[in-house]
Amino acid sequence: MPARRAWIALALLAGCASTPRAPVAGSGPEEALQHFAEAAEDGRWEEAYALLTARWRAGATPARLEADWRASGPVGREAAARVLALLRSGARLEVGSREATLAVAEGRRARVVPEAGGWRVDALE
Repeated sequence: MPARRAWIALALLAGCASTPRAPVAGSGPEEALQHFAEAAEDGRWEEAYALLTARWRAGATPARLEADWRASGPVGREAAARVLALLRSGARLEVGSREATLAVAEGRRARVVPEAGGWRVDALE
């Protein structure tokens, strides 16, 4: 898989660096994942970037996230749409002590992890 498509697969389901805003108090993994997917679909790259885990933010910027999204063709859009459809239909994430996951397709999962006082998106395959 080309590097840019791998980035989208890992970061999405998947300018200047910004300080990530704190997750909304009381929001859970579903809300974090939904907010990320909606922000990506709407092109709100600062918001989407702020919802990524530290390991992904360390190697990216909002502009890089946008460029990778565009370079992925339909892959990123389809991953975000799939996640949103599942969440809007009432699907719940399986929450463990170190991560929460949502099965999005056979062998593919969205993964959200607790970090910095809230939940952050680590994978959207």
